[in-house]
Amino acid sequence: MDSEGRPVIMAKPAHGSRIRIWPWLALALATLPAVWYVVDFESDIDPEFPRVVRPTFNAYPPPAYRFAEPGDTIDHIAVYVAAAAIVLSGWGLFRGSRKRPWLAAMALSLAGFWHAATPGPLMDGWHGLGWRTILNPDAPWAIRLILAGAAAGLLVLVLWCVAEGPIDTLWKKARQHGIACLIVVSAALILVRQVGWVDHEPIGFWPRWIYVWGLLAWALALLRVLPQAPPGWSRGAISAGLVLLWLGLDFTGRGILWHQRPLHRLREVVPGRIYLSAMPTYQGLELAQERHHFRTIINLFPEHTPERSPLLPDEIRFAHEHGLNYVGNEPGDDPSGEAFIAQTLALAQDPSAWPILVHCHASMDRSPAWMGLYRFVVQGWPLADALREIERHRGLRPKASVTLLYNRVLPQLAPERSALDPTVPVLRECAAGTADPVAGVNASPAPESRQDSQALKALPIERR
Repeated sequence: MDSEGRPVIMAKPAHGSRIRIWPWLALALATLPAVWYVVDFESDIDPEFPRVVRPTFNAYPPPAYRFAEPGDTIDHIAVYVAAAAIVLSGWGLFRGSRKRPWLAAMALSLAGFWHAATPGPLMDGWHGLGWRTILNPDAPWAIRLILAGAAAGLLVLVLWCVAEGPIDTLWKKARQHGIACLIVVSAALILVRQVGWVDHEPIGFWPRWIYVWGLLAWALALLRVLPQAPPGWSRGAISAGLVLLWLGLDFTGRGILWHQRPLHRLREVVPGRIYLSAMPTYQGLELAQERHHFRTIINLFPEHTPERSPLLPDEIRFAHEHGLNYVGNEPGDDPSGEAFIAQTLALAQDPSAWPILVHCHASMDRSPAWMGLYRFVVQGWPLADALREIERHRGLRPKASVTLLYNRVLPQLAPERSALDPTVPVLRECAAGTADPVAGVNASPAPESRQDSQALKALPIERR
């Protein structure tokens, strides 16, 4: 009976070994994707140029690095699990006989949900809205105070709920229901997520998975002690309602994630100067523009082709409305794209154009390839380091066409460095026996293209 004399049917404490072990089996199974992505290398064969060898310059498969990016796949999984924990806490608060423990569970689930939906540090240099922002001096004071107030409120609520009775009594009840170890493991994993010593190559991968496992252990503990529905209630209707609530929370969490990263795959190449992203939306550009104040947009994709993006009109409209310089890969006497590459690399060194947003459609091929050229030609990076960064950003090996592109343009854009860099001949060997279908089609560049190439070579190389 509850405090008002109503009968409450609670889940019986689980004593069977099978019932006690299934949460641990679920946790063990949840580790398999993480292990898989650091042992399984993708195929080396590119169907377009199958004879071109594509070596890997990272110790781990590139997908592990891509998933480790804030706001990417692993953080989405964390949002799913944290949303489920909120739903379970809400049902326990609604039907449980003791409200305070479930209220504490709700507060902890909400804190975990916010941490999952506000990953950091972000790749574009923005401070973000996560709990760590409270200690970030670069963030506005108003945001820091709001986050600090929310954190303090949740902490006070948890402490008030826990103070209902002796801690040892709560611990005994947790042990009776078989959730004590789950709670300890959950707390340990979530705390480990906050320290830096677990963050080794691939950077960001293991801390994010550790947080997912911590949230999963917490959700499984809540599920073990979840109150049952009262007699006469439709289990199907209740389940449908809880699923709808979970979907609503998931939608909200993904919206917060989008607010953290309004442009897909947005990252800072050079702080305050060069940014990379996938094809932007108008709404995403509005939010990103408030933070980074772009002056120039470079679209690397040849939008005059049938693969033109449906988002292009909105992007051009945004550029016109906000007075931005828009540079596109227009059709003309440059079928190889070499003149456009020289033009954009030269523009990327013009202070009057900064900050510059460089993008293609998915930021998987053209954008990272351009970024590698910028690192090597403009910033003077070793080519191996540039290729390593491309793999991490792309989440796969660069296409074989990138090898052909680099073999073709690096000796033109940076002849001295190409002659000395040890990775340049490696790429030539990788493409041995494969003819470059674009080589020689741009033998007579337009005068503007010659000027861009000469201006590019005349500018000093930036050193790391």
